[in-house]
Amino acid sequence: MAIQEPLALPVVLITFNRPDVTQKVLDRILEARPSKLYFFNDAPREGNENDAAMCAEIREMANSIQFEGELLTRFESKNLGCKVGESTAMTWLFDNEEMGIVIEDDTYPSLEFFQWCKQMLNKYKDDPRVYSVTGCNMLNEWKSDKQDYHFAMFGSFWAWAGWKRAWKHYDVGMQLWQNADVRDLVINYLPTEELRKLRTREFDRLVEGRISTWDFQFCFLHYIHHALSVVPSKNLVTNLGINRPDAVHMKGDSPFSDLKHHDLQLPVKENHIMVPDVAYDHQVLFKAYPWLFEPETIPPVEQPKTGIRKYLNHWLKDA
Repeated sequence: MAIQEPLALPVVLITFNRPDVTQKVLDRILEARPSKLYFFNDAPREGNENDAAMCAEIREMANSIQFEGELLTRFESKNLGCKVGESTAMTWLFDNEEMGIVIEDDTYPSLEFFQWCKQMLNKYKDDPRVYSVTGCNMLNEWKSDKQDYHFAMFGSFWAWAGWKRAWKHYDVGMQLWQNADVRDLVINYLPTEELRKLRTREFDRLVEGRISTWDFQFCFLHYIHHALSVVPSKNLVTNLGINRPDAVHMKGDSPFSDLKHHDLQLPVKENHIMVPDVAYDHQVLFKAYPWLFEPETIPPVEQPKTGIRKYLNHWLKDA
């Protein structure tokens, strides 16, 4: 798809220490011609010489950007890590913009992704039922013969878009999960026993400080507000960080390494059925966590460290 006009939307690019994938993703963003580019780079970990060299290269990359939009850079002086660093970058965007697109250094979108986000952001900007727009269909395609997009309880955040009105409720510490009444309401809201079991363990470990991530908190925010995520019928994002030695979470043979870019006819046709497609959510869950559906599940810590189990072991194992 050839971009005929500037995107006219701000984009935040969140980076750390991978200049190779960062350059590829940056080039794709510049092709889309955003109105503003927020370029965030976390600081090297203390005493890590490789981080220092890679971060310096990325910062030089940022300072060398030339494009017709406005460039804003934020280079941290102290390493914040995945949890605080990424959420800080997103807050930076939404503190200054009513809506925008969020891209991490290894989430590589198609050009259609940007126009998809633009259409959905404008369409649902005043609809309090919708909290996010994702470009990633974790199943590659879902009912694409019947519709251009659907709604989910919680979409993937490998390249997504959203609004200040939703992000303002975000709490990186997810303190509400520690309220017993809220906890019960959230668990009862989830449609399957497998999802209740998974989210309970993930959320518990997050508030206990045993997981460093930003997205469980946004997932929780969707749940407590009964909010929707918009998902395209065809996938528009691939993850360049899967199976790399320097990957943070996506280590091992991820079941999502099969994702590829698909053509999506734009503008998309409106979907008037604003109900989460629980069947989609269920299929994504089964693809990501097949062991949850085994009759006698072996605790993840005892399972072979291959594929998705290796990837999840550090999150879901018993303390």
